[in-house]
This record gives sequence, C-alpha cells and structure tokens, in this order.
Amino acid sequence: MASVVPGSEEVLSAPLLWAAFATPLASGIVSLLAGRRGSAGLHAGLAVASWLVSLILLAGPLASVYHGRVVVDPLYSRVPGVGVFSLFIDGVSAPVALAVVLVSLLIAAYSVPYMRHRFEELGGGSWGLYYGLYQLFTAGMLGAALAGNAILFYLFLELTLIPSALLIILYGYGDRVRVGLIYLVWTHVGALLFLLGVFLAGAYDFYIPGKGYLVAVSESLLALALVLAGLGVKSAYAGLHLWLPYAHAEAPTPVSALLSPLLIGLGGYAAIRAGVGFFHGLWGSTWVEVAVFLWAVATMFYGGFLVLVQRDVKRLLAYSSVSQMGYMLLGLSTGNVDGLTGSVLHYVAHAFGKAILFGVAGAFIALLGTRRLEDLGGLLASMPKAASVALVGFSLLAGLPPTLGLWSEVYLVFGFSSWASRLGPGVYALFAVLVAAAMTLTVVYSFQAFREMFLGPRGPAAERLRARGARPEETRTGRGLITPLALLALLGIVFFLAVAFLAVPASRTISSVYAVSG
Repeated sequence: MASVVPGSEEVLSAPLLWAAFATPLASGIVSLLAGRRGSAGLHAGLAVASWLVSLILLAGPLASVYHGRVVVDPLYSRVPGVGVFSLFIDGVSAPVALAVVLVSLLIAAYSVPYMRHRFEELGGGSWGLYYGLYQLFTAGMLGAALAGNAILFYLFLELTLIPSALLIILYGYGDRVRVGLIYLVWTHVGALLFLLGVFLAGAYDFYIPGKGYLVAVSESLLALALVLAGLGVKSAYAGLHLWLPYAHAEAPTPVSALLSPLLIGLGGYAAIRAGVGFFHGLWGSTWVEVAVFLWAVATMFYGGFLVLVQRDVKRLLAYSSVSQMGYMLLGLSTGNVDGLTGSVLHYVAHAFGKAILFGVAGAFIALLGTRRLEDLGGLLASMPKAASVALVGFSLLAGLPPTLGLWSEVYLVFGFSSWASRLGPGVYALFAVLVAAAMTLTVVYSFQAFREMFLGPRGPAAERLRARGARPEETRTGRGLITPLALLALLGIVFFLAVAFLAVPASRTISSVYAVSG
C-alpha cells in the first residue's frame, strides 16, 4: 500500500542540520551548568549567538530548497522497527524551521528586560536556569521541524515539554504550578495519542534518505483519528484546547511568545507529514475533508468569539491562537496545493504576529504594571512604537497588507474555493459564507483589541503617563522590549515582499508529494 515519492535529493557534505539543532542545545546546557554564575547579558548573548549560528548554518540548505532540492543531513541512523532517524529540510519544513530560528533569536533578546522585571517581582532568579530551559525548549522545536521520522519528531516534542513546563512553573503567573502541570499532562497525552496513531499506521518515516517520501502508508480510520486527536491537542483545536488559555495566559510572556505561535503550530505542520502524507488516500475522501473543514471553521469561530469577551490581554491573545490554528486546519482540509501552502505560510505569519502581540502584552506588564484592558486605552500618544508594532502584529493575523498574513490568507481562500467548488453550488455558497464570516471575525476582534489598547478615551494607565509626562518606551527597559518586536514586524513586511522565497518551494513540494485534490 505504501509508496515512495522520490525527491531531488542533496546530501550535505557536513552535518549542518544537526549542527543547527545542536548549537542552541549546547548553549542551553552551558547556561544550565553555569546556573547563577554569569550576567543576564552573558547568557542572553550566548543564546542569541547560538541562534545566529543556526541561521548561518541553515542558509545554504535553505538556498538549495528554494532551487528545488530536498536537503538531507549526512548523519542518520537506521533504527530497527522504527525506520531512519534523520534530519532533512524541504519546501514544507523550510518556512517552519526559519520561523523557529528567527522568533527564538529575537525573543531571546526580548527576554532580558522582561525577565529582569519578572525576577524583581519574584524576589530573584537564575539567568542560567532561565536561558538553559529556554534553549532546550526552542532547540527541541527546531529539531521537530527538521525530523525525518515520526518517532524522532515525537522525541523532539518531548524535549520541549519538560523545559517549557518548568518555565511556566518557575516564572509564570497566578497558580503557576497547577497551570504548568495541566499543560504538562495535556500535551503529553496529545503526544502519546499521536504516537499510537503512527504505530497503528505501521510506518514512521516522513522521508527516507536515498529513497524519498513515504506516503499512503495506511487506510486505517482509527489510526488517522488518533493522529489528528494527538496533534489536535498540541494545536489546541476546538474541543481539545482546554489547556491552552491557562498555559499561554499564565506563562512568563517570552514563553507565551514561543508557545502560542511556534509550538502549537507544529501540530499543523505534522498533520501535513503524518496526516495528509501517511493517510494520502483516506485524506482524499470527501467526507474526511468535509469533517476536517467543519472542525476548522468551528475552531476559527470558537476562538474568535471568545477573544471578544476577554478582558485580560494575554488571555485574549491565547484564545486568538485557538482561532488562528483553525486557519491552518482550513488549509489542511482542502488537501490541495494552494490550501496546504496557505497553512505553511500561515505558520510563519502567525509566528511573527503572535510573538509581536505577546511581546506588546509583556511591555504593558513591565512598563505599565497591568494586562487588563480596562486599564488601557488612549495609549497611542504615550506608546506610539508599541502601537505601531501591535498594528503590524494584528495585520499579520487578520491577513492585511503589507504583511505576510495577506498571502497566507490568499492561498487559503484559493485552496478553499478550488476544493469547495467540487461540492456543488449550494454547498459551496454555504461553506464560503462560513469561511468569510470566520475570517471577518478575525479582523473584528483584532481591531477591537487594538482600539481598546491604543485608541479611544485614555484609560488609567494613559492618564498616569500623561500626568507624569512619561514616555516608557524611551527607557532602557522600553527600548529593550520594543526593538526585538520591531524587527519581527519588519520580518513580517519583508516576507510580504519576498513571499516567493517561502511559497515557491512549499508549493513545489506539496504538489509533488502531498496534494490529494486539485
């Protein structure tokens, strides 16, 4: 039943992909061993430098991917019973890996002023412990994006789990121990369900070095259901999202900026590999696609409506992440080139946008001492830089120019239209109304939130700033918080202009390997 789809393979002459993963991992271990020794700048500099090295190491493979090749690391191992443990990068994983590297790099810099504030609130803290856990968490996400095998993907996900849970427990807000344990249990269960699904499918390799992509390995509905349920927990799709509002709202804000866009989006990425790929024939069934479509729209509406009633900025952004994962699931439901490409692009757009917005929420906490919408309003005059980057962040989510979010939404709409047109005019019209309404809801909640934060009558925070004539963005802490967010906003605009760098290789790979419908 299984088939192998060959790719234009390039085996690297040196283990650059493993090195790109190992460099931030090693820096994290160094920070852990250092503990309380070393300043914030030292540990942060080590983390940022490690991600810059990873970016440089990935530059050549990314260029090869853009020119149509599948790049394989020369270090791999055949493990009896579970396939080949290898790292590879292609048109689907390249945008995901790039987003992980760029966001991890910039949030590592953002962490210095924010965690200095958080340590003061907690009465102290260890920079080595924080950055050690941070680097293990983020390196695990990069490994998952590069994994050529489902079991290796699972192992990398597990590498992210303990460090991220500890970051919540040690440095979070509210009942952070309870929240960290909820997060730990839920996401571990999701990973186990995924593991059970691929076990029932009976094959584990996304890509076999020297052969190609392994697709259409199973027609088992139970296996597919387990894979989607496991990844649905990871991605917080409607009904499986219960852990997310707690974890994302109460995690220390730099961790929220990683959990929300990067980690949960990996579930959607893996659904292309292990869902559409492994269950290629079954995914092409109209009833499966319709079921996934309805789940996607329900997720978009559910998250979007709950955003509208939140009064806590971080909780608002957490529910927005639920809605945004519905966008990725929408692209998956179509099973065609445009829809799946839209999902990949949306991973990147959401990564930049949500990291910016959680970063702005962190600026409110550190500079204004609040995260409640009732305390905000009228901040545009006092915090114009925060308002500017927040506007780009919301535009990335809502699909507005000049941001990459416009292109992800265009691909998703084209993919949906091509798929739904095969279902007849009546069904097409009904589904089109649902999609249009869900996407409009994103615009509504995005700019309602922006208005309540920065426009309208001055809230208590803006009044206090006005009375003191204060410009919090001009302080050392303010500049440290806003500068990384401004660079993320710039990236969101740059990739609007250079979308072909992401979209062309993604479409090429999806067309030849993963597309199940026209």
